[in-house]
Amino acid sequence: MTTTTTTTTTAIGVDPHPASYTAAALDASTGKVLDAVTVENDREGHERLLSWAGAFPGRRWAVEGAANPFVSAFAGRLLAEGEPVTDVPPSLTSQYRSKRGRKKNDEVDAINAARASLANPELPGYDPGPHQEELKLLSRTRDRLAVELKAKRMALKAQPEGSPVRCALERVAACLAEEVKALDALLAELVEEVEPEVLEVQGVGPVLGATILAEVGDVSRFPSADRFASYCGGSPVDRSSGKKTKGRVGVNPGGNRRMNRVLHLIGRVRLRLDPRSKALFSRKRAEGKTLREAWRVLKTYIARELYRTLKALKEGRDLAPIAA
Repeated sequence: MTTTTTTTTTAIGVDPHPASYTAAALDASTGKVLDAVTVENDREGHERLLSWAGAFPGRRWAVEGAANPFVSAFAGRLLAEGEPVTDVPPSLTSQYRSKRGRKKNDEVDAINAARASLANPELPGYDPGPHQEELKLLSRTRDRLAVELKAKRMALKAQPEGSPVRCALERVAACLAEEVKALDALLAELVEEVEPEVLEVQGVGPVLGATILAEVGDVSRFPSADRFASYCGGSPVDRSSGKKTKGRVGVNPGGNRRMNRVLHLIGRVRLRLDPRSKALFSRKRAEGKTLREAWRVLKTYIARELYRTLKALKEGRDLAPIAA
């Protein structure tokens, strides 16, 4: 899919829901709200939305959660018609809402999606990879079921043996375990079909591999390793304020939290098995960094290496390890 390269003069934020879309057009230079509209999430509503957007030349769409099943088809249509689309993480829209007050409705969220895209030009364009929608739906469903399974197993510990409640919870937990196992197998099949080489990355198994392919899509949409690390929430954020805190950095609360969790889980494996990662972590601790700060450095390193790996796979190049 290709998009037309033009100067953005209008940002159109979209807050999508299963039944409706709300869009707001903002002047890219002033941030002024130009207009807003709500349409039904059906063919007629999509046509009405596109007709409304035609009044704003030089537009760029900022769709909150563009890969969600109830909006991904519309986002794909925009791409097919040469319309540039930015995928705005819901967590980023939420941050803008909290900064500007507690008021929340669909129009406010659409406006904040547009504002987030204007204030963060490094956000990658939406460009789904092969089977990305299926991978995302299945991997996120698997994660939710795994959390529920863990909760049921924890609840079992508080119930006496043979009690009716314990028996009921055991049946539910057994069903959940079977569903998680089935999803694991299906995700492994899809990863083998789409990009089996991702499993060669140390610390990445079928579940994490599926999450990476689902959340990243086409890695070419990220112009650099630093942009990719920022998307993963793995890059540090400047927290300097005054002389006493000059040079201080903190945790990046933004970015894709699922990818941030992937970095954390890879890091846990690397600290057990990878001499380079262990050496990097130990060196940062010896330099006086806190445990949390050392973890942040390791996750940034892993994000950059993962970016390099995905780029090499896409371009068919051999991958040489980089120094820690």
